[in-house]
Amino acid sequence: MTTAHVGARVQGPAGADLELLPLLDATGEALLVLGPDGRPAFASPGAARLLGRDTEDLLAGSGLEWWLCAAAEQPWGDLTPGLTTGAPHGAWLVEAASAQPLRLDVEATAAGARLLLDVRVAPLAAGAVLVLRDVTEERRAAREARETIARQDAVIAASPDTIFRVNLTSAVVEWSNAGPVSVLGMPPEDAPGAAEIVHEEDAPALARAVGQLRTAPDAGIVECTYRISAGMDWRWIHARSTVSDRDVEGRPVSAVGIAQDMTETINAMDALAASERRFHEVFARGPVGMLLYGLDGYINEVNDALCAFLQRDRAELVGAPAAELVDPVVQLGDEGQPLTDADEEALRAAAADFQALLDGSADVVRRERRFPMPDGNVAWGALHISATTTSDGQLAFLAFVEDITVRKREEEELIRAAMHDALTGLPNRAGAEERLGNALTRTRRRGGGVAVLFVDLDRFKEVNDTLGHQAGDDLLRDVADRLTGVLRAGDTAARLGGDEFIVVCEEITAPLALAAFATRVCDALQIPVDLGDKGEILVTGSVGAAMTDGSLDAEELLQAADKAMYRAKAAGRACWRAA
Repeated sequence: MTTAHVGARVQGPAGADLELLPLLDATGEALLVLGPDGRPAFASPGAARLLGRDTEDLLAGSGLEWWLCAAAEQPWGDLTPGLTTGAPHGAWLVEAASAQPLRLDVEATAAGARLLLDVRVAPLAAGAVLVLRDVTEERRAAREARETIARQDAVIAASPDTIFRVNLTSAVVEWSNAGPVSVLGMPPEDAPGAAEIVHEEDAPALARAVGQLRTAPDAGIVECTYRISAGMDWRWIHARSTVSDRDVEGRPVSAVGIAQDMTETINAMDALAASERRFHEVFARGPVGMLLYGLDGYINEVNDALCAFLQRDRAELVGAPAAELVDPVVQLGDEGQPLTDADEEALRAAAADFQALLDGSADVVRRERRFPMPDGNVAWGALHISATTTSDGQLAFLAFVEDITVRKREEEELIRAAMHDALTGLPNRAGAEERLGNALTRTRRRGGGVAVLFVDLDRFKEVNDTLGHQAGDDLLRDVADRLTGVLRAGDTAARLGGDEFIVVCEEITAPLALAAFATRVCDALQIPVDLGDKGEILVTGSVGAAMTDGSLDAEELLQAADKAMYRAKAAGRACWRAA
């Protein structure tokens, strides 16, 4: 690349004094001198370097081939088409500069790259001088800065929170992004001053926050929550501020911050806290037993009513497995007995209820269960269980336990009356059939055998006709006692009606065992009765025995025993016969 000799006097157009150009060239500026005809007369090395061309190239032709387009928004009057549509004729620039110096942004090409140049055109005695400066990066940085500021302004304008700047000397908010700003409750220009709108109880805290900012040694965050007046109400504000400007001595003079209107949140928290207080008051003082337990299955809290109902201390219950209280049956079986089919079905139903509470398909599940007491008695409770959440948002379960012992006892008495013989206290026909059905179910499940003894008293009518119904009733009660006296554990004696009784025997599988038991029953029913002047008679029993491994149902087994009883009567009474 070659340039004009810097130390020589540049020969410009006629009448053009270019004596000073070599001196300007020594500064490194990109200079281009146009003669009166608009053709380049001088190009500095700086211009050659900037445009990526030899000096000879810049002095050849029009010298403005690098010029792509000037900024269209600049008003150049009649010259605008030439300036904005491509490389202009130099004479245009000379003519324009003669009227007034020009300055415009020009898109240019240099070594295949596009540049944005700041071009200043000044008149000479004959011609014009162009001073070129590459402002590509400068304009890009300025554009990016404007875009960043615009985005920041958009974010600030759209923010639901109040962004503000406060003067730390006067404690006055100088600017905010909102109209009626929540930090003050009104536009800053209308604000009467913090002392007039901040709740008197919160003013000291706000003053301390401002004091912290005034003495802050670094850019730490200062937070403060306070109330401001909003008409007849008070609004809760939470502000976070940091020092933004300091004076020449480093003392904070202003701060910026974000203020959030926390009124709804704080009101909701207050309402939740009040609700929790009410819940705990009701929980603690409620007349109905209550317990709270978590997903882990352990009891978190119980009330006094539950402790009184269960006759147990709080320390015994809190931390214990909730299943001990909420499952429909005691897991090991009541009073040490194995779980029945009904118990197992109840446990399956309880598991389904628990899942329904978890998935929200049920709001409340209800069940009744027995509660063994420390004193050996049994109480009944009605449970109402629902899902809830604790104060920390954890899923939990709340169970109400209502004491229904009195009602259940009344129900049991009604059931007993329906299932028992009022005269003897033994199960009646319905009770006998229920127990026989249960025995057969257990036998089919576990194996073994069930036997039925059908008992019909001999000569009972003579006692009734001779001594009257009272004597007959006394005799029936005596028979009931005698039958009960020979029962084994798990056996049941029942009165079917009149002078007919049955005995249900479980765990009998051998004919010899059945024979031995039937003989004991016959021996027990040898009852002498004094008929007065008619002398004494011996009341006995005719017994029919039938046994099954579960293949017969209750009705079939009773019919078999009944038929066997008639064979015993036919054999002379006071004996037993097998089916």
